[in-house]
Amino acid sequence: MIKEKVSEDILNAVAPCSLFCSTCTGCKSGEISKHAKELLRLLEGHEEFLDKNLKANYRHKLDEFKIFKKKLEKYANPKCDGCRNGGANGCSIKGCIIPSCTKEHGIDFCAECPEFPCSKVNEKIYKKNVIDKWLRGNSKIKECGIDSYYEENKDIPHYIEHKK
Repeated sequence: MIKEKVSEDILNAVAPCSLFCSTCTGCKSGEISKHAKELLRLLEGHEEFLDKNLKANYRHKLDEFKIFKKKLEKYANPKCDGCRNGGANGCSIKGCIIPSCTKEHGIDFCAECPEFPCSKVNEKIYKKNVIDKWLRGNSKIKECGIDSYYEENKDIPHYIEHKK
């Protein structure tokens, strides 16, 4: 199998397991962080505006904004550099072997490995839903290639499957 040259953008967006870092709340260079920073920029001065202009019976709106801003600052400044860079900072699955395994095999994604799917990804380390995502994602990469997989999935919200 000829190894496909993968762009840095895709490598930064998609973990070796096929999960999308770029849509995760913990990713420093992700979309959520980028948009939270932009929203903070657009809201610059709003707290002071509210403080100066709210009437007494609406002062609670200032406290609500302060809580919102504090949460937004957290989303704007996550800690994870991604498992490719060795800086997952607790965002990744404890004991995850995939980053080191793909590195040992000289590949970017499990799909490129002749052993895929392997028994190393099992329920001793991973939850069933993670194994299912790993299997689906890497099977799609193997079938269509990483560029196609990336284009198909880059705008899907990271946590959409949890929505009821």
